[in-house]
Amino acid sequence: MNKKELETRIERVRLRTPEIYNEVLHVVVPFYMFHQKLHEGTSKIQENRYNITSSELDVMRCLLLSNNDDNILSPTQIYDKLMFTSGAITKVLKKLEERGYIIRLNNQYDKRSSLVQLTTEGCEVCKKALTDLFNFEEECFSKLSKDEVDTYKELTLKLLS
Repeated sequence: MNKKELETRIERVRLRTPEIYNEVLHVVVPFYMFHQKLHEGTSKIQENRYNITSSELDVMRCLLLSNNDDNILSPTQIYDKLMFTSGAITKVLKKLEERGYIIRLNNQYDKRSSLVQLTTEGCEVCKKALTDLFNFEEECFSKLSKDEVDTYKELTLKLLS
């Protein structure tokens, strides 16, 4: 969608429903459209190339970037970092284990729980998927100059503070 078409649609909202129109639409509508483009593109890469969901990749990434060389965390550490419920993390871990991307290890400090380790195959898949995702995202931002990217980053961080 081009800029003129987008502005025409927003203007239509202003004319047809002035009671809900707000100037912020000129910012948030393009923002959500870009977010949707990023989300759909990354989802397609994950699902079509790697047959994994966002949740599965999030868990693998969490293990890959853990603070230890063995890529090991407890399920509790994973769901705390990712803000998943324990039920959701259990389901994701089961799928990853079935695919051979993770293994469960006995927890020597707590016999009631196990630890989760990313396998070599899981590590490779995770790195390839993340590389493809980052390349796609880089392509999405490639229309911006270096200065525009810096400005975008500063403004986004300002909005998040």
